[in-house]
Amino acid sequence: MSAEAAVSEPIPNETRQQSDVAPRAVDWNNPRVAAILTAAAKCFARKGFSTTTLAEIGKELGLRKSIVHYYFASKAALIHEVQSFMYNKYLDRVREVLSSSKETTQQGRAMDALKSLWEVRSATNVGLSIEVWSASRNDPELKRRAAALLAEKRRLITEGIATAMGPEAERNMNIEALSTLLLSVVDGLSVASYVDGEGTTRADEAYRLFLYLLRLGIENLEPRTAAKAG
Repeated sequence: MSAEAAVSEPIPNETRQQSDVAPRAVDWNNPRVAAILTAAAKCFARKGFSTTTLAEIGKELGLRKSIVHYYFASKAALIHEVQSFMYNKYLDRVREVLSSSKETTQQGRAMDALKSLWEVRSATNVGLSIEVWSASRNDPELKRRAAALLAEKRRLITEGIATAMGPEAERNMNIEALSTLLLSVVDGLSVASYVDGEGTTRADEAYRLFLYLLRLGIENLEPRTAAKAG
């Protein structure tokens, strides 16, 4: 994308004045905005939030710093928006995997859902999450947003498991607790994989083992469900 393409309508003066105290509202459908957010996520993941500059983010796209600053008042406002943008892209990819599943059984669909949580993750998302966790220690608004996004991810996983496994699942297990466990495993193993570097398979093998043990636990619930039905 060229440096002069896809410029949106000018931002009103009142919005410019408010941007000093709150993250500027941006349109994710604007190609320029989406490109800046994606580039910022890569830079934050690669160099860290504290050492990355707006100029470096612009350089990633061949843009001047002033153009990045036009859309985002500060680096702090940018990481707020980047976090939401990348989390939502991740959840969209999970939904795409689920919608294309060819499994017909409840257990098969549930396993597809759990596999997708791992398969669609990326090094950029993991690196960004580490930076967000670190930066949120000194940024209450960033911490609040991180908690809200985590709650949304947990809600989607809870609903997905309940839909895939049917009403019996809710009678035999605490699905919300299971969702929390799943996210903890995915996040923990993702960080381990990120630290190990590309080319290692330890985290992949560990997640497959986790799903195997989880499947055994789910299968163990079926006789209890059948006994109750009888």
